[in-house]
This record gives sequence, C-alpha cells and structure tokens, in this order.
Amino acid sequence: MNEAIVFLEPKGTILEVIRSAKKRGYKVIALSSDETLLGQAPEPYRTAVTLIDTVIEVSGWQDEKEIFATCAEIHAQTPIVGFYAGLDPCALILAKLRAKYGLPTHAPSSIETVLNKFQLRKKLFGLGLSKIQNFTGTEVDQWSDFKIAGAAYFKPVHGFFSAYVRRCENMRDLQSAQAEWNKEDSNDPTYVRNYVRLSNEYHLEEAFDGELLSVEALVSNGKFQVLGLLSRILYSKNPIIEMGSCFPYPHPQREKIITLVERAHQALGLTDGPTHTEVIVNENGEVEIIDLNPRFVGADVLQSINYAYGIKAQEILLDYAIGENPIIDFKGNHFSCLQYFFPPEVSSLQSVAFPEGTEVKFHSQFIANGSKLSTVNRQIDYLGCYLTVMPSFSQALNRSRELRSQVKINGDQNGVF
Repeated sequence: MNEAIVFLEPKGTILEVIRSAKKRGYKVIALSSDETLLGQAPEPYRTAVTLIDTVIEVSGWQDEKEIFATCAEIHAQTPIVGFYAGLDPCALILAKLRAKYGLPTHAPSSIETVLNKFQLRKKLFGLGLSKIQNFTGTEVDQWSDFKIAGAAYFKPVHGFFSAYVRRCENMRDLQSAQAEWNKEDSNDPTYVRNYVRLSNEYHLEEAFDGELLSVEALVSNGKFQVLGLLSRILYSKNPIIEMGSCFPYPHPQREKIITLVERAHQALGLTDGPTHTEVIVNENGEVEIIDLNPRFVGADVLQSINYAYGIKAQEILLDYAIGENPIIDFKGNHFSCLQYFFPPEVSSLQSVAFPEGTEVKFHSQFIANGSKLSTVNRQIDYLGCYLTVMPSFSQALNRSRELRSQVKINGDQNGVF
C-alpha cells in the first residue's frame, strides 16, 4: 500500500497504533521534536520504534509553516491518508492538519479553548457547566492577601503531567508555588518544558474536593461514545500526583457524570476524536469537570482497556487516524488495575523485579538499569508499572495492592507508592 500515516511525537501507547498501521500496510512517518521519546521508549513499545519508516525532526509544535511544509513534502512522495497524535502539545496542529487533508476533526478553535486551561474554566463557568471560578496569574501576582475562601489550585495555563500544580490554602502556599514556577525545573524533559512554558502563564482555580476520576470517550461525527470511567489511585505523599487507575469504574453516579461531560463536549464544539475528561465528584454527589484533554487517555491505560474488554483499542484509534468511522465492540467483562511506582531514594538503578502471577497481564519499566536517579517524586519520574486483571473491580484493586510488596528495586528495596 503506497499510502502514509503521519504520527506527531509518538510516545508510549501511540507506538501500538503505529504497530497496527504497519500491519495494515501503511507507510509510517513520525514527526518528532524530542528524540529521547523514541530513543528511550520502554518495552513493550520499543519494538514498534523500528517499524517507523522515517523519523523527521521538527523544532516544535507551534511552527505551523514548518510542519505544513514538511507534510507537503511527504505527501508529494507518498499520499498522506491519516494523522494521529496523543500528546496535548500536538493537539492543535493535529486538528489543523486533519482539516487540511480532509479528515474529520475537532475544530481548531475548539482545541485552542480546551488547551488553554484558564479559558476552558471561564467557558465552562459561563455556560453554567461549572461553579468553579479562577483568576489569572497577572491578577494573583498583585494579591497582598489570599482572596479565596477555602483552598485553591495553582496550575499552568498550559498544563502537562501535573507539572507545577500545587494546592494552596493560604498566601504562604501561594508564594511557594509562585516561587517554584518562577525558578522553573531544569530536570523537566524538553517536551514538557516547551509546552508548559508555551504562554508562561499560570492561573489560580478554586478547589473542589472529592473523588477524582475520568471519562474516556470517542466522538465521531458529533456522536459521543463512552469507552468507560476510569478511577484513580493517588500518591500517598502527594494526592495531586496520580499513581494508577482502574478500568472500567462502576461509579454510582455514572450517568450523571457522563451527561455533564457530554454536554460540555457539545458546548465546546468537540465533534471528532478521542477525549479524556477528568472530573471530581464530591460527597454531596455534585460533579465538576476538572480538566478536558482532546486526546486519548495517556499513560498505559490503553492496556487496561484492551485487557478489560478483550479488544485492541489501537485499532479503533487507527480507524480514527485515517478518517474511518470507529466501531467500539465491548467483548470482555473484566476489570483492570494499573499501578505505577517510584523508585526509593537510591543514586542509581540496578534492577527492578515485578509481581508475577496469571492475573498480572502487563508490566513495563520506564528507566533503564544503570541509570542515575535525580528526582523521584514527579509524575514523569515513574519507574514502572504493572497491570492486574480480575473478574470484579474490587478484586482487581485489592489484588493490585497486595502485589505491591513484590515490587523490588536493586534487589531488596521496595517501590514507592
């Protein structure tokens, strides 16, 4: 087949979509702004890197002329029939490329609103879909006292991997968050730093406390299709950091949650493509949308979905990439618990031992043995993960917790959860 699919910044489970594309006979072209994402891809995704026919380096995802010119050159040699990306920094240019090449897509204007988290909150508030208020960093910088009754969250306007997100209960907390934001973190990967600093702005958002979960969906021609709800496992030392999830989550407020998220999609003009919407449900059953990402859920959740339903979600995503109507066929009825872990405070990594058993269907190590370890408490510092699959939600969650003790670092040290 002399047709090409272009992947923007392929990372992690996106490589499984690449694997599917090669099986269907497409030529695979990758545009990459950070060579480490492919060069340091963990197993089992690493084996798909060699399936990429051509990797083209780009300076970033904001230079529209460069990327359009690059794609025009590709198209002149091999007709481009699909585009796919799974990271927020690529979402806007992806929408513009898909529109230019006649593929169904969320409108670029809708993507711009969703990616700007200050504007997203204002839009939801103005539509009556949120009761949370937020304030620009420029305004907050002028505060001499804490003007929010209760707690708030300090967030970059272009958020990514929970970087720089801090809970603030008073001026001292706020000033600490501002100081950390202003000094930046030299350990941030290039692709994270470039996106978080895209506008170099933050906003302060009223806190809404409760249970965090997400709605995984695929919109096709305006039709909102739910893959399922995804629960959260949070870091014991900092609940802002996510350490895992269970899928599908049979939440008692499922229909209420889905109704709100679907209304938001319609109001925001999200018509074609995968989405990942984070919500919080409080003790009174009230629901708030906390974030909305115009992409498929990240991390390794694709594996959770596949093992729970007995499907290959990468095939559904490939259908979307080439403009075909994705068909979701829920076959299985199992539950998947995905658990991440940090390394203990060791200077270098020598070995990792994962849990074993028939219920452990998948595991991955993200940092190579022999690596030096400098930071160990950010979401981008995960050492690895394992996936536990069981007949019920509670069984999957409980068994996953029991298996934590089997994670051993450098022979005898425990993983950090």
